Amino acid sequence: MDQKIKSPFINGWLVVDKPSGIGSTDIVNIIKKKLGVKKVGHGGTLDPDATGLLPVAIGEATKTIRFTENLLKTYEFTVSFGFSTDTDDASGKIIGESKKRPNTKDIIDSLQNFKGLIRQLPPKLSAIKVNGKRAYDLFHEGQEFQLSARKIFISDFEIINRKNNDTIDLKVICGKGCYVRSLARDLGITLGCYAHAKNIRRTEYGPFYINNTIALDKLKIFEKGQLVKNIISTNILLKQYPDFECAEENLNILLNGNPIKLTNLNYKNHKFAWTHYNGVPLAIGKIKNFIFYPFRVLNILKNENNS
Repeated sequence: MDQKIKSPFINGWLVVDKPSGIGSTDIVNIIKKKLGVKKVGHGGTLDPDATGLLPVAIGEATKTIRFTENLLKTYEFTVSFGFSTDTDDASGKIIGESKKRPNTKDIIDSLQNFKGLIRQLPPKLSAIKVNGKRAYDLFHEGQEFQLSARKIFISDFEIINRKNNDTIDLKVICGKGCYVRSLARDLGITLGCYAHAKNIRRTEYGPFYINNTIALDKLKIFEKGQLVKNIISTNILLKQYPDFECAEENLNILLNGNPIKLTNLNYKNHKFAWTHYNGVPLAIGKIKNFIFYPFRVLNILKNENNS
C-alpha cells in the first residue's frame, strides 16, 4: 500500500467500499462532512445498485482525478439468463423472455468476441447526455431517445463460477466507457437468449484495490483522525508518468505556475510528467524541449510551509 499522508492539511485518496443503495455523490458528501473539507470528488461513478471500490480524492488530490479516466477497472458480476430488462440489470422492467439456457462451452467461446476494441451500445439508464439532458433523466421521464454505440476496450473477460444453468459469475477488466450491464445484455444476444446483469462489484481500479478500502459503516463511525490515517498519498496516480526532483532554486518559479528548464537530458519531451520536492508532489505538466510547463500546481508544499 502507498505511503500514508502525514500532513496536517488533508490531501490524498480515501478508497471506499461502496454498498448498494447509495450513490457515489452521497459517499463524497459524507466524507466532506466528516473531514470538514470543501474539495472532494470521486473517480469512476458507480451506479447506486453497484458495490465496490470508489476512489475519493480530497484536497489537492482532486486535481489528479482526470488521471483516473484511462485506468483499467476490474468488475465481478453475475449474468442472469432468460430475461432482458429496460435497464439491463435486475432493477428494470422485463422486456424479453427466453427459455434457452446456454451451455458453459458456448459462453466461453462467446466471451472471446468481447475482448480487445469493440463497439458497445450504452444502457439508456446512464449519465450520457442527449441534447443537453442526461439519458437517465429522459428514461425516468418516459421519453423515447436513441444512444450511439461507442468504442470500448476489454482487456480480459472470464468465468469465475457457474452454479446453475440460469446464471454465471464473470470477471471483466475494461477501460473507460464500458458498461457492465451492456456486456450482460450483449452476451445474451450473442448466445441467442436474453440476459441482464446483477451483483455488479468493482474490485480494482488502476492502483486501487478492494482489500485497501474502508467500509461505509466504518466511514460513518470513524473520527476525523481515524479517517486521515486511511488516506493514501496524492501521488499514487502520478507514478505512472515520468517524474523529477525540482531544484530548490526553482520552487518559487514553479509554485507560481511558471515553466522551469530541466538539466536532466533524459527528459526532452513528454505529454504528461510531474515534479516533486523532498517527496511532496508539486505540479503536473508537460515537457517540451527540456522545459517543464505546469498545467496543475499542487499547493501541498505551500500549505505545509504555512502550517
